[in-house]
Amino acid sequence: MQLNNLKRWFIGIISGVLIFSAAVSGTYRLNEKAVMSINSSPINETVFIIDAGHGGLDGGAVAKDGTVEKDINLSTALKLRSMMNALGFKTETTRTEDIMTCNDGLSTLREKKVSDIRNRLKLLESTEKGVLISIHQNSYPSSTSKGSQVFYSGGNEQSSVLAGFIQNSLVSMIQTDNHRKIKKAGTSIYLLYHATKPAVMVECGFMTNPSECEKLKDESYQSELSFGIICGVFEYLKNLEEV
Repeated sequence: MQLNNLKRWFIGIISGVLIFSAAVSGTYRLNEKAVMSINSSPINETVFIIDAGHGGLDGGAVAKDGTVEKDINLSTALKLRSMMNALGFKTETTRTEDIMTCNDGLSTLREKKVSDIRNRLKLLESTEKGVLISIHQNSYPSSTSKGSQVFYSGGNEQSSVLAGFIQNSLVSMIQTDNHRKIKKAGTSIYLLYHATKPAVMVECGFMTNPSECEKLKDESYQSELSFGIICGVFEYLKNLEEV
């Protein structure tokens, strides 16, 4: 690794750990595995596109208490971006506020949703060395369903690799009772199904589970999730260098 890159990486590590520690106010401690993951993985030139799912008129899932998915997605995605930037990653975002990314002049909600998701895909496909991490929240008729689950695109073989590392990181660091496995995205997940570059969707948890929904709304827990995702990303980059 070149000296300037090594310096940037080291400074980023220190800054990121400090930011993370402050963000969670001491409620979450880095375990040995997380620290080793960071210290053994260099930053490369990958551009991570952080996608806060839904937005604007498209609220996504709604919890019993009225909490709207789009808001949790955005809050978590912005924390993820801040941490990744502090660690020296290159990032782009699909949105940084409560908006749809659709074209102007559209009349129906369906037209706006179609334009929105196509523009998100366009950003990924037009970004050199782009990798997508889309943040979402899950829902299910049963109020007992819980746990993060990572979906991946079948259009690039590295998508499943990234999904696996992120899932393993979230389970080992935060959700030790989570037995969910990564899953290949079908046609219903347009963004992943049509992606040709590495792309994953992190369903952070179930808004239909009242106790888990409370955690998902908590900013400290959002920081924990973000850091878990980042540790998975480091393992992914490390794996790329070893291949």
